Amino acid sequence: MKKENQRSPEGKMVRKEIINIITVSLFTILCLFIVSSLGAKVVNRTVATVDGDVILMSEYERRAKPVIEEYEKFLTSPDKEIRIKELKGKILEQMIDEKILIHETKRKKVRVNRKEIQDGIGEIRKRFGTEEEYNQELARQGLSEEEFRGQVKEQLMVMKLIDQEVKAKVVPPTDSEIEDFYKQNESEMTEPEQMRARHILIKVDENTDKKKALKRSKDILKEVKKGKTSFAELAKKYSEGPTAPRGGDLGFFIRGQMVRKFEEAAFALKVGEISNVVETEYGYHIIQCIEKKASEKKSLEEVREYLRNFIFQKRMEERYVEWLRKLRDKASITRSDID
Repeated sequence: MKKENQRSPEGKMVRKEIINIITVSLFTILCLFIVSSLGAKVVNRTVATVDGDVILMSEYERRAKPVIEEYEKFLTSPDKEIRIKELKGKILEQMIDEKILIHETKRKKVRVNRKEIQDGIGEIRKRFGTEEEYNQELARQGLSEEEFRGQVKEQLMVMKLIDQEVKAKVVPPTDSEIEDFYKQNESEMTEPEQMRARHILIKVDENTDKKKALKRSKDILKEVKKGKTSFAELAKKYSEGPTAPRGGDLGFFIRGQMVRKFEEAAFALKVGEISNVVETEYGYHIIQCIEKKASEKKSLEEVREYLRNFIFQKRMEERYVEWLRKLRDKASITRSDID
């Protein structure tokens, strides 16, 4: 669905989650346990082994299925099948990495105590509105409290291992290094113009009657312009995208982040103004500009702490990649066809 270096308005809302799952955001690894359960049985064969420890097809499907389903919603390019195949491979490689890391925690005798586990479970519980929702999610995934506790324990051990073997060995940047980085990248120290928008999306795909979809969009626009009901409420009522529950709110974005036709129409609006029906490859949009922020150059002092963290994180990522590569080189890994 998204073009190279661009994203659909709705794709923006899921892109980070997909990327996190693909690339394994190891510093938020506690979130990885929440995946959808399988609706159908799968043949439980081995798809990979890591030092003799197997990854079963059932485990792989449980991890891959919700990611692929979300990805497919926003992917309409001709090379869709190729991209899906690449994604499947990346998910399996992520699972292999996780096995390697868990093995390393055992080799290094990493320990977590009962309080750390309880705190970790507590953080995950907070992600659910109620205790009932939390219990329903465990039941939906077929996890007992004890099994879930074991997952959290392993994930906390991995986080502690990364802190010990990667984070603790990264040298923080000095003030002089931060100043040099600022000077070398001064042209990029400008916060670009941003806007925040809501939109109502009527989706169009190969099975859609475009004339009916366009007429529906125009009818909705007439209702919007009457002003009897707020744009947000109409977005909740009519929009067919995942931002509908939030009143179509896309948050802030800059030029180059959205597909061209949407971007041009959005940035042409004044605050509070509503567009005509805008057609993109994803369907028909009605856009409302909520807020705009002008471009602004940042001084060194304004970005010093941001750059300190940015440089540190960059060094940390580089060290992590190299460290994990060495662990992979030492591991005995086998893979089977996952298609």
